[in-house]
Amino acid sequence: MADRFWEVNLPGPAEGEEAAMVTAAVEQVGGHQLADWAVRLLRGRARPGDVGDPDIALIRGEADTLDPELALDPHLPRMLGARVLVHHWHPRAADAVLAGLTDESTAVRRMCCRVVAAHAAEGLASAARTVEALLSDPDPRVRSAAAQALGEVGGESTASALQGLLMDPDSVLASAAEDALDRLAERFARPDLRAEPEY
Repeated sequence: MADRFWEVNLPGPAEGEEAAMVTAAVEQVGGHQLADWAVRLLRGRARPGDVGDPDIALIRGEADTLDPELALDPHLPRMLGARVLVHHWHPRAADAVLAGLTDESTAVRRMCCRVVAAHAAEGLASAARTVEALLSDPDPRVRSAAAQALGEVGGESTASALQGLLMDPDSVLASAAEDALDRLAERFARPDLRAEPEY
């Protein structure tokens, strides 16, 4: 799926650089090992510098590209684990991603929504209810990411929740809801689910 996210204030590299970084990490570490490490990071079962694990710089990027506040955030390794899974999926990661949707960190929740959007058909369809609940998340970036993910995992009944966001004062969220409705209309062959032209 083409990434249609607005990474407003998202720390770290741009989308294309993220994918290239993960691809390079796969080549260096191996696909299975990288996925295993990403899942352990996301679950909080691995920390940067653990013996036997790769250097976190492989997936973190240059330190000066990170938001300084997030760079000090103890949740950063979990967010980085989820970010790897956006670009390098393994079916065994599904449970960790589903748990990450309710993580205490907004960055982790947001990134797990991105994973759901990218890999909805690969064991994450059951995330729909949890993702829909994130439409009322306190963080606007999580709400936008949740709306995007619902385009991929939501059912036809999800359309009403998304319709209610079309006039949201947060233009990023309103646009994400519109994109999600377009995707639902495409998935279910229901043109009537699309946002009305006046929006």
